[in-house]
Amino acid sequence: MKTAELTERIRLPEEARRLAGKEQISRQEYDIWREKFDRDIRQFMRDWKELENRYVWALEFYLKLAADTYGEYQKRGYPDEVFDATFYDLTIWCRECYRKHGVYGLAELEWLGQSVRLELFRLGRLQFEPIVTKKDMRGKENTLPAGTKALKVHIPEGESLAPEVCQASFEQAEEFFKGEYEAYVCESWLLSLHLKEILPETSNIIRFQDLFEVTGTKYSFPQAEERIFGEILEDKRQYPEATSLQRKAKEYLLSGGDLGIGEGFFYSRERTGMDVRK
Repeated sequence: MKTAELTERIRLPEEARRLAGKEQISRQEYDIWREKFDRDIRQFMRDWKELENRYVWALEFYLKLAADTYGEYQKRGYPDEVFDATFYDLTIWCRECYRKHGVYGLAELEWLGQSVRLELFRLGRLQFEPIVTKKDMRGKENTLPAGTKALKVHIPEGESLAPEVCQASFEQAEEFFKGEYEAYVCESWLLSLHLKEILPETSNIIRFQDLFEVTGTKYSFPQAEERIFGEILEDKRQYPEATSLQRKAKEYLLSGGDLGIGEGFFYSRERTGMDVRK
């Protein structure tokens, strides 16, 4: 696949297409950096941070990586719509780079590398990452033991979490992964039980959270603030109040609360007969 075709399929902004279309990375340079990328992503990141105009460079490089990945999708018989949806993440993060840095490019390279390595797939509303759990996850009613083959659920920004939309994603995951995984796990601010203190039970966020048996909350990073407000501010009084969620979250934070990051799981429908639409 040519990168020009890819940029159309993932609906990259016109200015971003123009920048990437300059083709400033030679084939030799691409091959050298591709070898770095495959060998050690952490070292790749350290070297990348030394580049001039690194955000735009990363956009062109990752478009080339994604275009090369299309061949592997075809070999495995994966549908084109899964490829397009998965690599639409480049567009999401390209726009975020523009918002944060004022230039169309990419900065979240480790995260985006998972899609290139076929470790992450977007199926409908949600993204799924095949993993093997590293620790026991103990809920009030069930335990998910360490060593379980599971799908880690990630939630891209910007779209509704309506139950029927999430249901469709889980059904696609069951079909795409052919029932090979026993459970779904998630670690996100969306699973913070503190959200039940500020949102009604009819909220789509709460209904999504209720799919999972929440096993704990951690407070290592203010992910909720980053996602709800778009940035993390030391002075929480400066957070915007453009939505009801922002207003309620800001009030909670100003009262001394910390939403934290929740984690949880539920077993797949094949194992439990669970209907995720509940």
